[in-house]
Amino acid sequence: MSSTTRRALVAGSAVAAIAAALGVDRRAYAQAGTRLRAFWWGNPDRDKRTRAALDAYKAKAGTDISAEALGWGDYWTKLGTQTAGGNAPDLIQMDYRYLFEYARRDTLLPLDKMSPKPLDLGTFADAARDCGKVDGKLYGVTLGTNSKAMVYDTAMFEKVGVKALDPNWTWDDFARIAGEISKIKPAKYWGSGDNSRWEQGFEHYLNQRGKWLYTPEGKAAFTRDDVTAWFDLWDKLRKSGAVAPAEIGASNTGAIDQYEISRGTAAMSFANSNQIVAFQGISKSKLAISVFPNEKGAASGHYIKPAMMMSVSAKSKAPEEAARIINFLVNEPDGVKALGIERGVPPSSIAQGLLTADLDDLGKLQLNYVSAVTKVAVALPPPPPKGAGEIEKLLQRVADSVAFGRASVKDGAAQFFTEVESILARA
Repeated sequence: MSSTTRRALVAGSAVAAIAAALGVDRRAYAQAGTRLRAFWWGNPDRDKRTRAALDAYKAKAGTDISAEALGWGDYWTKLGTQTAGGNAPDLIQMDYRYLFEYARRDTLLPLDKMSPKPLDLGTFADAARDCGKVDGKLYGVTLGTNSKAMVYDTAMFEKVGVKALDPNWTWDDFARIAGEISKIKPAKYWGSGDNSRWEQGFEHYLNQRGKWLYTPEGKAAFTRDDVTAWFDLWDKLRKSGAVAPAEIGASNTGAIDQYEISRGTAAMSFANSNQIVAFQGISKSKLAISVFPNEKGAASGHYIKPAMMMSVSAKSKAPEEAARIINFLVNEPDGVKALGIERGVPPSSIAQGLLTADLDDLGKLQLNYVSAVTKVAVALPPPPPKGAGEIEKLLQRVADSVAFGRASVKDGAAQFFTEVESILARA
């Protein structure tokens, strides 16, 4: 045996001994020197938490992880470009609306086909685990669950005599409360932001009426009349002064700091329950969350959604190591505690147990909200089909056109519905 070989064996034995002493998985430790890329969309708090979790994994396993984050809109543009160029990051934060499209283009790796299995989802509820499956294969692991929610400024509500929102409140209640708040600072502050341009808001409106946005076959599950009713609802609210005018609504890019409640122009904004952490992080006022307004006797419209998933690129050169990182994030104390519940309520009972004792008021608010919504939730809708991203942007453009008065409610609804059918036909 050469002296070089002998030294290598000694060094290898030393590494193994250290790993054993520290309780480090030898397979993971053997990945030291591996460089992976992780990419997600988010906000400053999410960025901080995710980087802390990835740093904790690097300290354990020695894997070098290059981390990058962007806002929602820029994220999907860059991810699409990188994926098309064969240069996708190893770890990809994935949304339910895009999971099926990316998986069926063979750009994601089936995580349940790896051997030996680097992922343990045994403590996930069936629904939380299965929401990451496409055609029977697991392509995404959800990092948290949430539901749509209305974020509101409690102090502004108290000014009009509303100390807490009734979970059975109606659209008429919404119009009345928003109208009263708008009178506090006329033409400067409104009761609510304009939700007409938010696709998830329209979807929720349909869910309350027993409908879906899309069929399982990828067709429109709504009618032109549904779109007309949706645009008409918000047109009347704008004209009454209850919600912010067109120029305010059109400037909402979807980034947390661009919502009306964050910019100090409205007391209510429609979002997702896990986003309360980010909203509160930039607000000087105390915020709370509520279910959406509804009609008496109608279905809640709320469903439990996989807030964000983590997937592995089919082009990853170290897929098993990437999967072990996901396992670390959802199962192991250092990863779970670093992420907290900013992305939603963890789907793993182990993770929930690790976090429950240390939850702050915002954490408890989110946990209790998701628990309450779960009791009245409707079924998880079919996934958005190919072309859904284009339709999301289309709704923003047409809703803005109606809001600015460039198109009537009826004409805007006709345009949107016609173009939706065209998009889905060619997708």
